Amino acid sequence: MKPFAPSVSADLGASRRRTSGYAAYAFAIMFSINFLNYMDRYVFTGASPIIGQELGLGLDQLGYIASAFLIVYSLGTLPFGIWADRTRRKNVVALCVAIWSLATAFTALASNFIALFLSRMVLGVGEAGYYPAGTALLSDYYSRKKRARIMSRWGAGTLIGLMVGFILGGFIAGLGKGSWRLAFLISGVPGLVLALLAWRLREPRRNEADEQEEMEEEQVGEQQELKEGRASSDPVRAHLKSVISVLVYLLGGFIVGGTVCSLVLKNWEVILVFSAIGLVLVGAIALLAIGGLLLVRRWQARIIQAQETDAEVGEPEIKPLAGAALTTSSSPADDGQRPSFSWRRLGQDFSSLLRIRSLVVLTLVQTFAFYAQGASVTFLPVYLHQKDALGLTVGQAATLSGVVVVIAGIAGMIIGGYLADILNTFHPGARILVCGIGFLLCAPSFALAVTVHSTTAFMIFFFITAMLILLYNGPCTAAIQDTVPSALRASAVALALLLAHLLGDAFAPSLIGVLAQHFDPTHGGHFAHDLAGQDLRLALLVTCVPMLVLAGLVGIVGARWMKSDVAAAQRADALAQVQRSGAAMA
Repeated sequence: MKPFAPSVSADLGASRRRTSGYAAYAFAIMFSINFLNYMDRYVFTGASPIIGQELGLGLDQLGYIASAFLIVYSLGTLPFGIWADRTRRKNVVALCVAIWSLATAFTALASNFIALFLSRMVLGVGEAGYYPAGTALLSDYYSRKKRARIMSRWGAGTLIGLMVGFILGGFIAGLGKGSWRLAFLISGVPGLVLALLAWRLREPRRNEADEQEEMEEEQVGEQQELKEGRASSDPVRAHLKSVISVLVYLLGGFIVGGTVCSLVLKNWEVILVFSAIGLVLVGAIALLAIGGLLLVRRWQARIIQAQETDAEVGEPEIKPLAGAALTTSSSPADDGQRPSFSWRRLGQDFSSLLRIRSLVVLTLVQTFAFYAQGASVTFLPVYLHQKDALGLTVGQAATLSGVVVVIAGIAGMIIGGYLADILNTFHPGARILVCGIGFLLCAPSFALAVTVHSTTAFMIFFFITAMLILLYNGPCTAAIQDTVPSALRASAVALALLLAHLLGDAFAPSLIGVLAQHFDPTHGGHFAHDLAGQDLRLALLVTCVPMLVLAGLVGIVGARWMKSDVAAAQRADALAQVQRSGAAMA
C-alpha cells in the first residue's frame, strides 16, 4: 500500500491543478462579463444629466427609463433561469452578452424619450439571462467551501463596471453636445468578443465541484484528514489570516477612497478624515474579532462535545425536495442537463423552491435592499449635481459617484465574503446574518449621508453606506446556491431576482422621481444648475431608510433556518448522484 499512496497523491495534485487552473480561466471571463454588464448598465446613469438637458427630459422621465430596464430585467430572469437549468449555461451567457452589447451600441442612435425607453428595455432582455445562468455556472466551478469568497470577488466586477460606466458616461458626455452617444458605442462593442469567449467555455457537470471535493477528501485518506483536523482544530489560528485580510481591505478601502475624493474635490483634508475613520474602525473590529475568537476557543470543547452527541443521536431524516433531485437526470452528453420542459415539472420545481424558507428570506431581504440600491444609484449623479444638494459639476458628480461606490463596494463585498466564511464555522446561518446586520447598520449611515450639506461629510457617510449595503453580495449569492439543489440553482436565482427586482427596485426610480417633483416647493424653479430641480433628498430619505431597516430585520430573524435547508439540499444532491450512478450502470 505504501508505494501506491504517493501515486494517488501525485494524481490528485495534478487533477487539482488542472481543475483550479481552468476554473480560474472561467472566472476571469465571467468577471470580465460582469464588469461589462454593469458598465453598459450605468453608462446611461453617468451621462443622464447631459442626456436630460439635450433631449429635454425631467427626473420623472429619467426614472421611467430606468424602470423600463428594471421591469424587463426582472420579468426576463425567470424564463432565462428555467432555460439555463435545462441547457448549457455557457450558451445562455454568450447569447445574453451579445444581446445587451448590441442594445447598448444602438442606444447611441436614440433621439427622443421613446427611443431611449425601448433601447433600455432590450438591454434588460439581454442582462436578464446572464446572472441566473452565470451564477449557476460559476457555482459548479467552485465548491461550497470557497463559494462565498468567489461570489464576492465575482461581484466586485459589477462595481468596477459601475464605476467605469459612471465615469465614462459623465466624462464623455461633458465633452460637447452629442458626445454622450460615443460613450454607448465604446461600452457596447467589446461585449461581442466576450460573448464568443463565453460560448467556448467548457460546461461543468451539475454539482461537479462539490462532488469532486468529496471524492478528493475520500482519496486523501484518514492520515491526511487527521493532519488537517489538527491544523484546523484551533479556530483562532484557522481564521486569523481571514481576519487580517478583512482589516487590510477595510483600511485600504478608506485610504484609497479618501485619496480619490481629495484629488477630485481638491481638498486634502478629506484623506486625513477618511484615514482616521478607517483606523478607528480597523482597531474596533480587530479587538472584537480577537476577543470573539478567543471566546470561541474557550467554548471549543463544549462545541465538540455537542457535535459528538449529535452524531450519536443522528440527524433527523430530511426528505429531498419534491421536483428537484427526483426529476434530475443527465443528458446523453452527460453534461448535467435537465429533462425537456414541461409545465408539470415547472410547477413542481417552483413549489419546491418556495418551500425553502431561507430562499424566501433572502428574496425578501433583497427586495427591500434593491429598492434602496436602485433608487440611490440611479439618482446619485443628479443629486450631487443639484445646487440645493452639493452643486458639483457633471464630471465631478459622475466621478465621485462611481469611485466612491466602487472602492467602498469592493471593500464591502470582500469583507462580507470573509466574514460570512469565518462566522459560518460557528453559526450555520452566518451568511444570511451578515446580510441582515450589514443592511441594519447601513440605515443610519444612509440617513446621515442624504441630510448633511458638506461635501466631505457626504463622502464619508456615503462611503460607509456603500460598504455596508454591499456586504450582502457574496454571502447572499452563496447562501442561495447552498440551500438549493444543484439542479435548480439557476431557477432559484431567477425566481429570487424576479421577485426582488419586480417588487423592489423596478419601480423605485419612477417613484423617487415622482416624489421628488411632489416635494419640490418651487416645482423646478431654482434648485439645480442646468436640470429641473426636485427635492431628491427628502424622497430618498423617507423611502430608502425604512427599506434598509426592514431588510436588516428580516435577514437577522431568518438566519435560523439555513442549517436545515442546506442539509436538505445536500441530501437531494446525494440522491441525484446515486440515481445518475445507477442509470450509468444500467
